Amino acid sequence: MPLRRTFDGGATVIGWTPDGKILFATRRYSSLPDTQLATVDAANRIELVPLSQASQGCYDKTGTTLYFTRLPFQGSYSKRYQGGTAQNLWKYSNGTEAIPLTADFNGASKNAMWWNGRVYFLSDRDGTMNLWSMNETGKDLRQLTKHQGWDIKGAALSSGRIVYQMGADLRLFEIASGKDTQIPIELASDFDNLREHWIKSPLEYLTALHISPSGDRVVLTARGRTHSRRILLN
Repeated sequence: MPLRRTFDGGATVIGWTPDGKILFATRRYSSLPDTQLATVDAANRIELVPLSQASQGCYDKTGTTLYFTRLPFQGSYSKRYQGGTAQNLWKYSNGTEAIPLTADFNGASKNAMWWNGRVYFLSDRDGTMNLWSMNETGKDLRQLTKHQGWDIKGAALSSGRIVYQMGADLRLFEIASGKDTQIPIELASDFDNLREHWIKSPLEYLTALHISPSGDRVVLTARGRTHSRRILLN
């Protein structure tokens, strides 16, 4: 049975904390239009992460260090955006000041994902949004995919595998082997809407009607098809 956990009117689920809480982004607790991260447990107890402008993030396995995306998506799908609201990655350990990890690049770095001592993320530093990784201090940068044209979107990591969207496809990147493959998705359906069926009253679907200048013919459009008929005059 579905249970409501927040009443923010705009919470976005980000993921899970190592101790089983839901990590989500919200603007409810800010006096300014500022995205914050928060957690909620099974008893609906909400705890704010003490960070401003954090729109996405993930914890390491200890739950004490958060790798987060600073600034929410700025709304523009322009390529290679390097304006003042370009997303970038930061690191926050409990009780310490957050530090930037991708300050070397003025473009977008986002979608932090932690696995086995490395941070995996998306960046368009080669001109197209691709999958990259770095160590926990922001060093040892590695490019993992080299797609051109279509940007990667919506990456998610689980058990050493990253699934992401590129164009109309879903792809799977396996960290251990470096193998990157398209996921073959087939939707089974009987496609009942594509079956042939008879229309008993085609005029109910009439969308256009015009009479010829001589008045002896009429042209009609119904369900995307055009029909011409002679008018019988008494």
